Amino acid sequence: MALAISWIGLFAPSASAHGGMAGPGELGPPVGLSVGLGIICYWIMILWPTRREPPVSKSQNLKRRAISR
Repeated sequence: MALAISWIGLFAPSASAHGGMAGPGELGPPVGLSVGLGIICYWIMILWPTRREPPVSKSQNLKRRAISR
């Protein structure tokens, strides 16, 4: 995490569309917002519940095993 923050701090000013004319006051909020949204979206996807299959009866389970062999 510290590496990502330091990378953003070093290279974000040179990534400006106007050749580095923008200062930290102009780049800070968009970069911070992007990092925040990225972290939030990452954790939403990690914690999203998986779809559970309905319970299968014993006879159906045996049929599935026979077909998959």
